[in-house]
Amino acid sequence: MVKKERIPELDIYRGILIAAVVTIHATSMALIDARHSLLFYPFLFLNMFSSFAVPVFIFVSGFVLFYNYVDRPLRGKNMLLFFRKRLMFIVLPYVLFSLVYYLTLVTRGLMPLSDLPLVLLTGKAYTHLYYVIIIIQFYLVFPLLLWGVQRLCHWISSPRRAACIILTVGLAIQWGFVLLNKYVWQEERGSLAITYISYFALGAAVAIGYEGFKKWLFPVSGTVIRRGQLISWWGLWAAWLLVGIAYVQIWFVAYRKGIYADSLIYELLRNAHALVSALVLFQCSVLLYRHTNDRLRMLISWLGACSFGIYLLHPALLRVYRKLDLHGTPIEYIFSVAGGWLLALFGSWLIVTLCFRYVPFAWIGLGTVPKFPSRSKDEQVNNS
Repeated sequence: MVKKERIPELDIYRGILIAAVVTIHATSMALIDARHSLLFYPFLFLNMFSSFAVPVFIFVSGFVLFYNYVDRPLRGKNMLLFFRKRLMFIVLPYVLFSLVYYLTLVTRGLMPLSDLPLVLLTGKAYTHLYYVIIIIQFYLVFPLLLWGVQRLCHWISSPRRAACIILTVGLAIQWGFVLLNKYVWQEERGSLAITYISYFALGAAVAIGYEGFKKWLFPVSGTVIRRGQLISWWGLWAAWLLVGIAYVQIWFVAYRKGIYADSLIYELLRNAHALVSALVLFQCSVLLYRHTNDRLRMLISWLGACSFGIYLLHPALLRVYRKLDLHGTPIEYIFSVAGGWLLALFGSWLIVTLCFRYVPFAWIGLGTVPKFPSRSKDEQVNNS
């Protein structure tokens, strides 16, 4: 079995995504506080346009899993090792942080202690933890999904055709569930992985057809870019902006005028924007990796490498910061929201970095201890 090339751009990708996650949470209160002011639309734009963050994190997870495992069987010892790593570096930190967040709610009288088992199973100890539950669900079914994808690739020799089938099936499953839930079940679905399976499927599709995907989206430096390729890029970026703006606008009308569209319209725009975002931001990550200086590349990569710990920790810092109640003039309010974003992102990043460096067994609460990225691209290639 040939060892896959390392993709260092993925850490930059994760760095972009965790910044988007923090943007959503840092601007959430502004949608209430500034609802009737001129500041509302800018805050709404930042909040809603960044809603791709969690779906694209799921895309990255799907891509990494299939990229690493599609050419090797996941059975016996490999399967035990797979689940052991996820239990240690994903489930254990999730349980620890859930307990901390949940106990703060219990002490404030917002939840009874008896709800703890249900809270752990649904990710409701705090608003952001549902994402970890979704990822855990994908881990549980991944051996079955991998088996299906491997059989498909065996039957269909064309990676492009296999990738198209995988994405089509993922979209069909997700939208089939969305329609059934809307018209039949009408149950809460925020923590169910099936509502995000199109992003996981896109990750699998890109992993299966990665060689062709690279040739299209990441041309080799120094080569001539074909006109058709350039047009496709412009189309991709234009679609990303237009669909994202449409999604923001439909929520603006809902918030300001109380005119709501059918829920499927919101679902469709969010789904389309997140899928296109996955491709646009992948290309953006490669461009940043190739064309930024060593120090900036190293810093963004380290931010991405620490993203899981930042994700778990940042709401706590944001909650403490908001107790300062820095409301005032519109300009002061802008700076207060920006201050919350800076503290939540970079404060969490600093804490996670210090814990990884100085606290024994930090992985218990923060996940896998990442390797500090090399300063130069040549070093990264040699170390991959």
